[in-house]
Amino acid sequence: MADRWRIRHEWNKRTGLYSFMGQIVVKLLIIIALIVGVVLLLNHFFNLEQIIKDYIFEHDDAGVLTIFLISESFLGWIPPDLFIMWSDQFEKPMLWLTILGTISYIGGMNAYWIGKLALKFPKFRKWLESRNAKFFVRIRKWGGIIIILAALFPLPFATTTMAAGMVKYPFKLTLLYGLSRYVRFFLYGLLIFFGMDKIM
Repeated sequence: MADRWRIRHEWNKRTGLYSFMGQIVVKLLIIIALIVGVVLLLNHFFNLEQIIKDYIFEHDDAGVLTIFLISESFLGWIPPDLFIMWSDQFEKPMLWLTILGTISYIGGMNAYWIGKLALKFPKFRKWLESRNAKFFVRIRKWGGIIIILAALFPLPFATTTMAAGMVKYPFKLTLLYGLSRYVRFFLYGLLIFFGMDKIM
């Protein structure tokens, strides 16, 4: 077992996984700093809390969840953080974070099967491969680790699981590693809820 981990460690180091993880953490910190900066700036000039309530919170719940599922199933076009902010309006936001995490998880698995389905349509497959080449490289090099990283950090989760489907990465392992998505929603939710209360 020790030899196996040593070999894996050497492979990860040689293929640049650790430097890639460092880049993701730096990117996350920059994104957080930018979000805080923008919120502080906008809140200085406008009533940002009221704007959020008027333009984000005042929508049909089922409609918002449907949009989120579609986004999370097709390349993750809309940042999940907007939906996390949306969940803060409810009396039980942690329950809504669980619902959002479940929808995102299901969306990621939908994307996996879209990737598998794409293999039957050569033109569609070539289009996806040309647009998302780096994700195929990552999933082939690092396997489940990249699924966990995509679930936790600002990497496109749906694109990663779609690539997993297209390279025929085991679905059972995708299901397992994809559970990390819940951790992201709870941690980011706590940070956003706490941060919004502090700066607004």
